[in-house]
Amino acid sequence: MNKLIKAILTFIISLFVTYLIVGYIANNVFAHIRWDESATSLDKFREYYIRTFSVNIIPTLILAIIPTALIMRSNGKSA
Repeated sequence: MNKLIKAILTFIISLFVTYLIVGYIANNVFAHIRWDESATSLDKFREYYIRTFSVNIIPTLILAIIPTALIMRSNGKSA
């Protein structure tokens, strides 16, 4: 596979995983939410990830670059 395609796929995967982690941590650590018993998983998903997208995307982009760079650097040395 082309090196550029590997880098893009690695970045997309790390971006997705990092976004899930950042969204969850930001809402649980910095603003603890008390959920009503009738709150569904979709309500929680919207609150953690959709509503806070504009706040979470910048830290996510920065943090996703780190594992991508590490993986690409280690693959470059082994090849």
